Amino acid sequence: MNIGSILNQGFKKLSCSNIRNANLDCELLLSKIINKDREYVVLNLKDNIDKKYINFFYDLIERRKKGEPVAYLINKKEFWKETFYVDKNVLIPRPDTEHIIEEVIKNTYKDSKLHILDIGTGSGCILLSILKERKNFVGTGIDISKKCIKISKYNANKLKLTNRSKFYISDVDNFSIGKYDIVVSNPPYIELSKIRYLERDVASFEP
Repeated sequence: MNIGSILNQGFKKLSCSNIRNANLDCELLLSKIINKDREYVVLNLKDNIDKKYINFFYDLIERRKKGEPVAYLINKKEFWKETFYVDKNVLIPRPDTEHIIEEVIKNTYKDSKLHILDIGTGSGCILLSILKERKNFVGTGIDISKKCIKISKYNANKLKLTNRSKFYISDVDNFSIGKYDIVVSNPPYIELSKIRYLERDVASFEP
């Protein structure tokens, strides 16, 4: 079976489950399976796929049909100018959160030497994106989740920012390490009573 055919099959399955952006989802899932980027998948529709990959692809399609977010299935999400590792232990970075980075950039000088604290750092996407933009900043991220801190450290290493970032398992009330010029945070703020009204992807799968 070639790439075009398997994408078509996946699209039909997702469309029947009313999954939005079914085409894009299929391309991302297949690129994950065959370890190629999405552009390769789109530009090589007539290339045949090894049979061993097909069942893996359909397994991911079934999970997507049940609402599991693509970001968790492929373990990555683009945010600001970088790609971050994510899994079910962290919230998925969203475009509207990029406003925080924009505000920090707008209100600081490029050569400023400032210390920034990120409360509830999760994947580290906010803090690490700011550090990428401000080469003289150093940053600290805190989170109550050990698994989140492990992921944020992984992303810091991936982006070569370990020398300018530190991460601690802590809540804000019990954290007293260092002094900070800027504090940022984008914690979960949805009331429990309203979770059932959210999209299935968010309500059933995100922490």
